[in-house]
Amino acid sequence: MKWALCGAAAVALLAGVPANAGDIEFKPIDTKKLVVQPSKTAANLAAGTINLVGQTAASAAEGNGYVKTINNLFGIKRTSPKVQAGPSALPAPNLYKSTQYKNYNVPVMPTYQTRR
Repeated sequence: MKWALCGAAAVALLAGVPANAGDIEFKPIDTKKLVVQPSKTAANLAAGTINLVGQTAASAAEGNGYVKTINNLFGIKRTSPKVQAGPSALPAPNLYKSTQYKNYNVPVMPTYQTRR
């Protein structure tokens, strides 16, 4: 019974396929006709509207006492650390002999010459 239903579904699918499904016709698509380019005025108006709505929502949330209370109770104040936490991942420079070499570029004290 199960195979009979599967076979009937397969025959129905094959019967629905048109005979010329393998033929492909090339039809170029005009991309400029479908694209709508807004003017600068409309783009600026949309950007201004989005900014206004965002600022209004932000100021309403900041001015709400309940939101402030919830943020103060459950919020975590993040501060940037002033110093590195824990030891540095880099090794200490005095572990390497190359840092203990004498510097060949030692400045020489200027000499005083008299004028004749």
